[in-house]
Amino acid sequence: MAIERLFLSSADGDGLDRRVFIQGVGWVSLSLLLATAFGGCEACVEQIANRPTRRRLRTGSAEVDAAIATYSDAVGQMKALQPTDPRSWAAQAAIHGTESPNVFIHCEHGTDHFFSWHRAYLLYFEQICQELTGDDTFGLPYWNWNQDPAMHADFTTAGSPLDHSPRTNTSMAGVWDVTTAALDPIFNDPNFYTFSSQIEGTPHNQTHVTIGGTMVTGGSPLDPIFWAHHCMIDYCWAKWNLELGNDNTNDQTWIDTSWNHFVDRDGNPIEVTAGATILMPLFSYQYEESSIGSFAGAMARAIRDFDRLEARLRAGAEVHLDVRRRFRVAERATVSLARPFSAEIATTPAELATVIDSDRADERVFASVSWAELPPTNDFFVRVFVNRPDADPTTPTDDPHFAGSFAFFGTSSAHGEEHGGKRDFLVNVTPTLRRLRSAGALRDGEPISVQLVTVPAARELARPEAELTLQGVELLVAPVTVRAQ
Repeated sequence: MAIERLFLSSADGDGLDRRVFIQGVGWVSLSLLLATAFGGCEACVEQIANRPTRRRLRTGSAEVDAAIATYSDAVGQMKALQPTDPRSWAAQAAIHGTESPNVFIHCEHGTDHFFSWHRAYLLYFEQICQELTGDDTFGLPYWNWNQDPAMHADFTTAGSPLDHSPRTNTSMAGVWDVTTAALDPIFNDPNFYTFSSQIEGTPHNQTHVTIGGTMVTGGSPLDPIFWAHHCMIDYCWAKWNLELGNDNTNDQTWIDTSWNHFVDRDGNPIEVTAGATILMPLFSYQYEESSIGSFAGAMARAIRDFDRLEARLRAGAEVHLDVRRRFRVAERATVSLARPFSAEIATTPAELATVIDSDRADERVFASVSWAELPPTNDFFVRVFVNRPDADPTTPTDDPHFAGSFAFFGTSSAHGEEHGGKRDFLVNVTPTLRRLRSAGALRDGEPISVQLVTVPAARELARPEAELTLQGVELLVAPVTVRAQ
């Protein structure tokens, strides 16, 4: 088993620290390193095999109950620390952003590092929890909102350290964006870039918006459910990458991107690269498997051949976001939140026949929706329809013209110069085009139209008079990326 680099840190000016950082593994005791160096490799293997397990939040499990108890203890201790302590609850949240004023600071949103940045953020937070509670076996529990839409009761019980106010909702029940219908097409996408973009824009953003309160601000980590939500997002990446055999990009610029605003379990600054995050689920923690949509848990089977899996993750693949054809649907326009937007394109189904007339075509069609600015509020989401000019907020998601949904995370006043927020969204419209074509509702010679419908997350919009500047809408034809074998 390859261990690439060792980072030695000094302690009190008198030589080596008691611990060293092994790239991809985390902090390891010096005694363990010496044991490994003198033939004690079994100890390192055992440590990896027994790395913390992140369990699915549910009732009736003693292991989950223990994880929740440890998490509650850690939250209480972190809140008791002085705000100047980098391990404190406020300081850890401030790495991401602040609630008042609503500002996003270091977090990566709307970039190719949405997955990698948040994975590192979770790991170092988890290790702080382990240090404060003295439980090195602790793994952050994850909220599988696809299987269990309601928050675990310990996150909603008055007086619990995991309860938080304000929240608009404590359940994702009835929210299309976390259903199997929404997630299956996303998990069937083998391209790292389009998969990441859709996970961020749809289940990730929508959960923040639906829960509301602190969760729609830069200070969302102040709500303990943030960490369970992002563990689920990380499990989505791990499941797609490890279980389903999809490859991350091997682009060296992506791999070498680094951050130095995290701290280790003792509060010391630490630098981590995006490339190191790829191996974290193999060396630093593991997930208790569960189903997401139609994809059953298969993590144990995936990790059985550890060396082969490690080699594949290290290698990555030549994955890019290639666009073979572009069809402009709409130019820059002002969009009212209170009124649906519709635009017609001269393109006809005949020009997309190679994609939509066969389930085995090697291309897909995405609706790419770009905004010139973020909204003044983010208490809504946007549904995308094809060839349904009369679509409105009451048009159901089982309508054959419905293609998908996305939500904003952040507002126009919530971002500094370093953090622009996600303004470009992808919705895979291929299944909708094929469905309409098969039903005779998409005929050659007739134009294709795209509708954007704003739907309030609550009963009504906070600012229905607000307007957004749409940068443009395109239909993108992209090749299907072949999964790793």
